[in-house]
Amino acid sequence: MAEVRNTIFDTALSCNRSSRLARYKRQLRLIVFAFVAASAALGQQRPTSPRTPALPGVVARWNFELGPGHDVVEELTSKRLQIEGTIYPAIGPTGPALQFDGYTGALRGDPIDVLAHPRNTTIVCWLQLEAYPWNNVPILDQQKTKQNDSSEIFFGLNAEGHLLAHLGDGDSGKTAVSVAVVPLRVWTLITLTIGPERQFAFTIGGKPSPLQATSPMQVDKVDPSPLTASDLLIGHVRRPLLPGPASMIHPQLPIEYSLQGSLGGLTVYGRTLASGDIHALQAQADASLLTAIPWPTFPKGQGDRHVFGAFYTTLHFDPVWDRSRRVGPDSDVVVRFANAPTQLVFWQGNNYVPAWVTENNRWYTDEFMETYGHPRCPDGEDCEPMSDKQVRYSHVRILENTPARVMVHWRYALSEVEKYGIADSPTPRDWGDWADEYWTVYPDGIAVRRSVLWSTAVERSKAEFQESIVLIPPGETPEDNLHFDALTFANLKGETGTYSWQPKTGKDLALPQGPKNFPEPKDAVIQWVNLKSNWKPFEVAWGAPVTFDAYNGEKSISSFEWWNHWPVAQIASSGRPALAADRAGHTSVSHIYWPIYEQDEQRISKILLTGLTRASAAELVPVALSWRNPARLELSDGVEVPYDAAQRAYVLPTANNGPLRLTLRASKANPAVHPAFVVPGWQGPAELKIISGADPSVKADLGYLDGLSESRLVVYLPITATGDVVLELRPK
Repeated sequence: MAEVRNTIFDTALSCNRSSRLARYKRQLRLIVFAFVAASAALGQQRPTSPRTPALPGVVARWNFELGPGHDVVEELTSKRLQIEGTIYPAIGPTGPALQFDGYTGALRGDPIDVLAHPRNTTIVCWLQLEAYPWNNVPILDQQKTKQNDSSEIFFGLNAEGHLLAHLGDGDSGKTAVSVAVVPLRVWTLITLTIGPERQFAFTIGGKPSPLQATSPMQVDKVDPSPLTASDLLIGHVRRPLLPGPASMIHPQLPIEYSLQGSLGGLTVYGRTLASGDIHALQAQADASLLTAIPWPTFPKGQGDRHVFGAFYTTLHFDPVWDRSRRVGPDSDVVVRFANAPTQLVFWQGNNYVPAWVTENNRWYTDEFMETYGHPRCPDGEDCEPMSDKQVRYSHVRILENTPARVMVHWRYALSEVEKYGIADSPTPRDWGDWADEYWTVYPDGIAVRRSVLWSTAVERSKAEFQESIVLIPPGETPEDNLHFDALTFANLKGETGTYSWQPKTGKDLALPQGPKNFPEPKDAVIQWVNLKSNWKPFEVAWGAPVTFDAYNGEKSISSFEWWNHWPVAQIASSGRPALAADRAGHTSVSHIYWPIYEQDEQRISKILLTGLTRASAAELVPVALSWRNPARLELSDGVEVPYDAAQRAYVLPTANNGPLRLTLRASKANPAVHPAFVVPGWQGPAELKIISGADPSVKADLGYLDGLSESRLVVYLPITATGDVVLELRPK
């Protein structure tokens, strides 16, 4: 059944979010319109929304004010179009409009005769595109078959926002493509004129657009669907198509989609409108609706509490996208820091892939675990959590949340986009490849990422564990988010090497001119990413050897590689290059490869130190040394306390709550940077006192954890030392 949503409650909720109110002023108008629709459903009299009168010569006009039957009426013939999928009522510049969800929304009904073999005809509509279509999509697509006579007309857009028109009789046809593109996120009047010799002309925003030179091969690509039905289709593809550009898409899986935006004032005139007529139509518009709506932004956790901790919340992106989800309240997790304007976000919009968020809302992630190709992936494509478009397998939960540290657990399957198949599961009885990621986060904004891959193919696993990914919000490019000197590497001696991408001059799809490899410095273990922000992402890899590879092998319209099949997008694709700055997307710049940390017959795990910093790559050397080559910790009897790199903490023996005298044997080669201590079995309040070697006024953060079998104490001490530090842990 068609789904037409009542927006009263959705709009009321969005109005409570002040940041959304300014962005979607038009939602206020939806309250009135939705109230009218709701009243009609209750059998009350439905008033008619004011509509702008048409110019003389109308031969078809669709009324987008939905009636009780949730259908659309062509006013001159009274023919009805049924709504399929998800469409919302909206208000356009000249009256009621419809908002399509970008995937399922469609209007379908019987063809109308005036569009059969049209000449001296003008099709007019108002369009507010929120993103360009994945490939060609119709505004209006009519196919009509009568015994030996068939005809078709297609008026729509291509994946770059150019207008398309196609007229066909049987196997012959004629095609036109506009040079200009339809602007995004603003109501725009567009027209298609068909002259007496079936010549085409377009206008966009009242201005004529020249036509591109087209070849016979392009004619076949405009509307490849066969004449299998006699009907009129508005706003949705007639059959699944490959996203464009088809040659670069993987998997080669056709998809269904619709307009992503709003359509209003769709009218057909039985004459060619002159420029004065088009300007008259422009002048009829409600000027208050002709300003562009802002782009949606990636959501940060909001609130007045500036304390360190992990919080469940619901993050909102875009009203139409938000409504499409099937998740409950508190579906997301945000880790916030008391002394930094940064966050670590686990958001269902990017499949809960943990993302570091800077002070100016730049998003960066170290990816996830991924495998690909036959025979490990069922259909030979990419098995990874970004392919889990409906987040069927991915979930996140908070395991620890104390002033001393936070631990967040993210679990997911390595799945494909086609049938949600899971890697290494040839039969439904097989477990397949699953991943557990444990993010142990400290108040200094640094986390240990422990990635555990469960697999029936551990012995031959070549899974990818890291990819340096910058998430690109709608309306922006990789260049808006990332400096050209994008990567700096450092070794533990403080030697560094910086690598740059070359600015791109053309707008065509071409290979980025970036580094082919990263040879300097030798024995690098630190990566520093030069986002356009004050806080920069970094990684320190565990073990040896550590290698870094450049990500630089797929064509792009940007100076960096750039795709928009993820995040947010719901198409079944694991590789679709961005053709415009119209959708959320991502760019990748490198891979890190480093040794396995632990392994048994069912699983392998790796650990990575990651976070945001205002320090340079060379200045991160003490942090890296303190984790890879930590200072020794000794008890009063000289017994050395083991260091657990997976927790970034020293794990003491089970406590008897007596005072513990601890000595950190730090040095320049083995520094102590914000050391943490875990004490199993500790009961009751505690305090840590600095006896010598550091500022005694520094206060430790303490966390108390109660488990089923025992309690634990976690201590975080924000000091840096290269000499001995004597501490005393005692009951308070």
